[in-house]
Order: sequence, then structure tokens, then C-alpha cells
Amino acid sequence: MAISRKRKGAKRQTGSSKAKILGIRDRLTAEMAKPDPENGKPWRVQLNGSRLAYLRGDPDFLTLVKIGRVMNAIAFAVHGAVYGDPEGSVVGARQYRRSLYVAAGYVHEGIRLVQSIKGRYLTEPAFDALRTMALGYDDKKARDYVRVIRNMTAFHLDEADIVTREVLCKIPPGMYDLAGGDDRTVATFNFDFADRIDMAYLCEMFANGREWPETAEDIVNTVIEFATRFLVACERFHATLIDRTNINEHVFAMG
Repeated sequence: MAISRKRKGAKRQTGSSKAKILGIRDRLTAEMAKPDPENGKPWRVQLNGSRLAYLRGDPDFLTLVKIGRVMNAIAFAVHGAVYGDPEGSVVGARQYRRSLYVAAGYVHEGIRLVQSIKGRYLTEPAFDALRTMALGYDDKKARDYVRVIRNMTAFHLDEADIVTREVLCKIPPGMYDLAGGDDRTVATFNFDFADRIDMAYLCEMFANGREWPETAEDIVNTVIEFATRFLVACERFHATLIDRTNINEHVFAMG
């Protein structure tokens, strides 16, 4: 795959502007907030292990666990992508970039899980949003993004020399950030050039006639929005599974 040269006058950047990222953060906060006065208080429930005999053979309980695992993974990555600062500290930029890729990878894995359970829940209204995101036409672009990111940059480090070699052969002359840190410790180190190569590969694959910065911005915004929406849909389906399993009969609240 050829890596095209940047058009004259096109600005190099690693993603969308800080203002747009903050806008996404605001939308995420609004989407996840609930009109519940108890929403701001820590809470925990515990499962009575002696009741597992009633649950371990329940297919809805198995799905409850698997959807919960998806929520854990995506929420972890989305938090880093939304609250990392691509224009601030080296650590903030590093966390933002890698979290974006990891979020995309986990969403793709979540889509595969949704596709594997769709037969049982096709008539369940709370499953409809997940089914549409996993199979519908409107989210095809987002699914393409997260699939390629998962397969090429999120969970793989280019052991086959596909991404690195192709980009290095075609990258245009210029000055590039190689590496940096907020101090001299390894904890704040980031090899910026690897991030540049990963995004350049994605931009070339998905450019479709667009400028590099426009493509990068679209990838970032689409992935964060899709991951957030997928997480919210999982939460709503999860609540329905709680009702279907009658799990409230097997747990007690800790606060």
C-alpha cells in the first residue's frame, strides 16, 4: 500500500484539536450522567457464592458476565482517550493516543460478542441498539475503523513489519518528533515517532481523497463517539439482563 505525500500546505497533526476533544468529553459526561441524586455516591454489591448453583447454568447470567467484561474494557480505554490531553504533557498525549487505539480494539471485540449472542436476544428491545451498531449500515464506517485499528495497531505491535516498513518507505522529508518525556524517568517516556507511523498508516488506508489531518480527525472523533455510544448501549442491555436473571435475589448491597 502506497503512502501518499502530504499535499502542499496541509498541516501535520496527531488528531483533533483540544477544543473538539473537550467537546467530546462534555457529550460523554452528558450521555453517561443519570438524573439520580445517588449517582455521585460510591456503591458496591456482592454476590452470594452459595447461590451460584442457581446462576451458573443460566445463559442470561453468562451473557451478563460477558457484557460486563466488555463494559469494563471499553470504559477503561475511553476514560484514557477522553481525559488524556493530546496537547498537554507527554504522558497525557501518550495516554490519549494509546487509549484511543485500545478503545477501538475493545469495541471491535465487543461487536464480535454481540454478533455471537444476537440469536437469543433479537426480540429484546434493550438489545436493539447493540444489534444495530454491530450490524447496521449507518455504523459501517465506525466498524471499519475499529476493526482495522484492532488488527493493526491496538493489540499488535507490527511483528510482521507491515505498518512500519510501508510508512517508512514513503514518509516525506521533514522534521518529526522522535521521543520525549515529562522528566528523565521511563514512566513519562513516549516514542512519538511510533505514534506518528501508526496514525499515518490508518490515514492512508482511510483517506479516500481526504487530506491527512481531516482523515485523522475523523478517525479520532468517530472512534470516541462510537465507543461511548457502544458503552451506553451495553449498560442499558446489562440492566435488562439483571432483571432477566433475577440477580437481585442473589446479591446484597455494600453501600
